Amino acid sequence: MKKLFRPYLAFLLMGSLLATTACKEDEEPEPDHDHELITTVTLTLVPTDTSKPTVTATWEDLDGVGGTPATIDDLVLSANTIYTGSISFESEEDHGDHSHGHDLTDEIREEGDAHELFYVVTPQGLVSFEKTDVDDNNRPIGLETRVITTGAGTGTVRVVLKHQPGLKSNNSDINTGETDVDITFNTTVQ
Repeated sequence: MKKLFRPYLAFLLMGSLLATTACKEDEEPEPDHDHELITTVTLTLVPTDTSKPTVTATWEDLDGVGGTPATIDDLVLSANTIYTGSISFESEEDHGDHSHGHDLTDEIREEGDAHELFYVVTPQGLVSFEKTDVDDNNRPIGLETRVITTGAGTGTVRVVLKHQPGLKSNNSDINTGETDVDITFNTTVQ
């Protein structure tokens, strides 16, 4: 009887060893990106013709989604004009008795291989945006642009910042990755 018991004991011990290793909890994966709340976006367009005005349009939502509605400036551009464009992102941090802005633009630039801005103009042809800055892989970021207007008209410019870690490629589009910001400026070209 002793000899019969030993193989079963060995199987019993092996089974309990396997059960305890299989039941071990998997570690939680760390998030790949700590999203800060973007509260202010400023689009600045400087005309190459210095007789025309520089245009600045700001979107601001200091309390985030679901609170007080965002304030959005209209984008008013000159017809038949070339602009050098830049866009900046800020996070307004509340520290109890005071708040201060934290500029996120450099962080987005440094993480350019995981970010891309998209500019969607309606109707097409009202304004054109060409991204002029690139990430380390020579792919567009869109923080800097060349903007061209032709004739007068009205429409919208939608600005979408996408977070695309491990997804950004030469074929990335507005549907690739997570959306960090999606805002629309009412636009007039005159």
